[in-house]
Amino acid sequence: MPAAAAWLAAVAWVAGQVGWEGVAVGLVLSALVAVPIVGAFLWLDRWERERPRRLVSAFAWGASFAAFCSIWSQEGLQALADTTMGADFGAWFRPLVITPVTEEVLKGLFLVWLLICRREQITGLLDGVVYAGLVGAGFSFTENILYFGRIITTFAASDAFDAIALLGASFFLRVVMVPFFHPLMVAVFGLGIAAAANKRGRGARVGLALAGLLVAIVLHGAWDWAGLAGSDPLLIFKIYGAVMVPVFLAMLVVALVLRNREGKMIVAALPALARDGHIAPEEVALLANLAERRRWRRDVRRRSGRTAARATGRYQAEASALSIRTIRAQTTADRDGVDERARATAAARADMLDALAGSVR
Repeated sequence: MPAAAAWLAAVAWVAGQVGWEGVAVGLVLSALVAVPIVGAFLWLDRWERERPRRLVSAFAWGASFAAFCSIWSQEGLQALADTTMGADFGAWFRPLVITPVTEEVLKGLFLVWLLICRREQITGLLDGVVYAGLVGAGFSFTENILYFGRIITTFAASDAFDAIALLGASFFLRVVMVPFFHPLMVAVFGLGIAAAANKRGRGARVGLALAGLLVAIVLHGAWDWAGLAGSDPLLIFKIYGAVMVPVFLAMLVVALVLRNREGKMIVAALPALARDGHIAPEEVALLANLAERRRWRRDVRRRSGRTAARATGRYQAEASALSIRTIRAQTTADRDGVDERARATAAARADMLDALAGSVR
């Protein structure tokens, strides 16, 4: 409910800028951009699926509280900078400092909450990327309503040639060049948070988290600074080619490597989990292959219904998390979180069996 109120407040502010007609069109266009981005991060998460409610919470935080607070804090800080330092100072201070700091900090607060209150849920670096990516996707969703709505408003008020040129340029920028901008920025912070989650010392955790946040702020500031153009209208494309594309490709490679490594860790640990009684021996082959997992859930849904299928998916995810913790304990002698994950796996398996039994009765 608070998230919905914050999102509606942000959308109401956007409507004040572009009108409700702009919001209506911008909402549709923004959703079309957001769906494949969200799908990409959910695909990365297939081996060890996080709880759906928490994934939705990550997206909702970015789309509501982070977006709403960013809008109002930037407006207030801009007014303060203009009043105290002059409008010329505020014109470059906002994109270079105010916007990147407020947006990256506010988006990242969800990750900080995870680190402080749900650290046991972060089993590896990929979790940080997935949660952060969904926060960024939510933020982009709300922000793009403003940008697309502004395009539509300008389109209606301009002559046809100028309107089409603006629409094409804006569409190219928001959909082709930087659809992953906010997810990418906060994913850098997410890597720092996930790395911090696996450190025992408070100093190491704080240092890694701050390092991720600082890199995200610097990258964001560099991009917004390039957008000022100034005397070089091609500067934004130079920064895009020299900075943004390499960073995006590096993050893409990192995410794919982490996903592949996560799958191998899970497969390697399954025989030990069966030996120790955490999973049934006949489930090893089913859990060792994503296609078999999907077929397992589909068969359960067909025979026993959606509730049993969801319980089966939850059990699969908990078994994966326990596998990752087990491999980490074997390689580092750090058993932090293993017992908790073992209990969670046992509880998830009991829920699955209860759901299956209930469907038979």
